[in-house]
Amino acid sequence: MSRRIKLGAVLILPWVGAALISHGAAAQSNVTGMWNLETRNLAQRATGGVRHVLLRIEDNGGRLEAEMTSPRSTFLPVQEFRYENGTMFVAFGAYEYMLEVDGEELSGTMVSPIDTLAVNGHRQEGTMFVGDEPEVFVSTRTAVLGHRVSLAPPDDEPDPVAWVRSRVNSVDDIALIVRGHAVSFTNADEYEDELMAYAGRRVAVTGMWIGERINIEAISLAPENDR
Repeated sequence: MSRRIKLGAVLILPWVGAALISHGAAAQSNVTGMWNLETRNLAQRATGGVRHVLLRIEDNGGRLEAEMTSPRSTFLPVQEFRYENGTMFVAFGAYEYMLEVDGEELSGTMVSPIDTLAVNGHRQEGTMFVGDEPEVFVSTRTAVLGHRVSLAPPDDEPDPVAWVRSRVNSVDDIALIVRGHAVSFTNADEYEDELMAYAGRRVAVTGMWIGERINIEAISLAPENDR
């Protein structure tokens, strides 16, 4: 009971970083990579069904960091992650996973507020849920080129170009600010001249979406009346 009370206290904290594992277990690098976890929700759905989530584990300077996909299919840091001798524990939101790793496969249970369900999973390449090739999605987005952390210049900034450029250490710092969200580019180095020249200005970017980033195919200044 006491362990669950402590875990609940962790869950109210904001997403401040990926959960870390101790240095001793970090040497067991066989657990790193992308894992596709399948939970059959037959007990929770009248029609049955399968729930898939992705668990990404990376070695960051000798520590293992774990992230899991949310209902919106975006990766978020887990609240708690432990791994030792082939067994991992993952706490993510209201769910707790206890999993045994066996080579490229894993199995175990997921405890939710509703039920305890069996989980099976396997290691995979990339971030696809079902293993199919993604549909090519190309779009044109019009927005301000800002900073990936500092975001867009304030509306009353007299020199938005200088505001952005003063914060840029490399072209990878430049991002398209779409509705307050920074969208980075997969090939920023190929368009370094344009990105640096247009930093702080409103542009039209055409490109293919790869995950949550854009692979630029064309970039130009947006018309003045395009808002």
